[in-house]
Amino acid sequence: MNNVSVHINNKTMYPDCPPYSPSEEYPEFIFKREDVVSENNPVYHAVRDMLKNLGLDEENYGTPKWNPFCELINKGDTVLLKPNFVYHDNAGDPDIQSLVTHGAVIRPIIDYVLLALQGTGKIIIADAPQANADFETIVERNGVKQLVDYYNSKNVMIELIDLRKNAYVGGFDTGLRVDLKGDPRGYVLCNLEDKSMLQDVANPDRLYGADYDRNFIVKQHTNGHRYLFSRSVLDADVVISIPKLKTHRKAGVTINSKNMVGANGDKNFLAHYRVGSPADGGDEFADDVGLLGRLHYKWRRFAMDNILIKNTKTSRYQYFLMNVPFGIIHRLYRAITGRDYVMGNGDWHGNDTVWRMCLDLNRILLFADSKGVIHKEPQRKYFCVVDGVVAGEENGPLEPTPKHAGLIAGGNNPFFVDFVCAHLIGFDPYKIPVIYNAMKLDGFCYDEQDIRAYCEKNGASVDWRSVNLHFKPQANWKGYIER
Repeated sequence: MNNVSVHINNKTMYPDCPPYSPSEEYPEFIFKREDVVSENNPVYHAVRDMLKNLGLDEENYGTPKWNPFCELINKGDTVLLKPNFVYHDNAGDPDIQSLVTHGAVIRPIIDYVLLALQGTGKIIIADAPQANADFETIVERNGVKQLVDYYNSKNVMIELIDLRKNAYVGGFDTGLRVDLKGDPRGYVLCNLEDKSMLQDVANPDRLYGADYDRNFIVKQHTNGHRYLFSRSVLDADVVISIPKLKTHRKAGVTINSKNMVGANGDKNFLAHYRVGSPADGGDEFADDVGLLGRLHYKWRRFAMDNILIKNTKTSRYQYFLMNVPFGIIHRLYRAITGRDYVMGNGDWHGNDTVWRMCLDLNRILLFADSKGVIHKEPQRKYFCVVDGVVAGEENGPLEPTPKHAGLIAGGNNPFFVDFVCAHLIGFDPYKIPVIYNAMKLDGFCYDEQDIRAYCEKNGASVDWRSVNLHFKPQANWKGYIER
């Protein structure tokens, strides 16, 4: 049996209309004939084909008995689907196909989960987008709200949850942090202690999270390493990761390992970088940033630590007025150098912090029970389906350039899938810390030779190692990550 399956077809495009029903009456299809639509839906077929090529329930394929998730999901299970809902527009463009997981990819997964549950259990779709994102706009634009409404009309109740405990309404620098409803089941404080990848990191007093209060993140990673995990995630028997295939400013790529950032309810528990350059003991930007860049950086750091941290309307106005000349400096720096180190934020290939945080979250997902206690054995099943139909390259994860790759990938080991996908898009997995270090991590250590991948491209079986989709990396990874 294969542990990774890849379906690539340059004719695969998203269908236009929710609820993204299949255009063919497959033998195992759980709904009635009238739910099959005339609009062509190659995405549904691609997901189905990917599952078939994994060898799932192989003996029943092509019959009404085919149940690809029969070994993954038991009757009565709670199954949580974890897509990537990071933000509600792409550089002001409401077309977010390259930014977030599309509802057309989620649709067949739900159908096959329902098939396995046989009228029992529970299905949850949940994510914690970026703190300044509009969740309702995201799920409206990617068709997921309409998809959930469709199932509810069929008396199939599916929960759709924004897992964030708080958010910046109106933006990070202009809006104020407010509390949200959050996970209706609450949160679990998980302490990885010495099992954290941040345990022996140098200069932990320089850690920066996702908020202006650095004292908070440093405290969470002093005398232990704490994360605020969604209880809905930890209560699940099965988690199916459904990431968008994209480049990433801090991590190089965002696929499955990075996708688990959205399982944590409060973003400021998440260490993203250490302030300053390596010469200063940080990993926020390279040592070779010039005078103009450092000038802007010093202002930005001062503003974050002394003005924006106050979280008041007055502080936001003060920042807005004082930032005008520095915004001009920033634009000049980018025009002259073509780089964006000026903003710091750990957005480069020398970031040695963010991958540690991502692998910590994956350790919790796999080995923490519903109370947050870490065990030696996995506590839930972890499957993945990658949405790379329209993927994102260059300035990902928030402003990616759309890249039509026609790719759907999946498997029962998301770390294997990350490795294969990174290779397929033309990157060297050994140059991506969040992938390479997962190979060595106690509890899910592996070797490239353990990967058994089936790759189908435009209808023909090919060696996955021969494929190169030539994605363009984010600017600060260019010349480093390509293979």
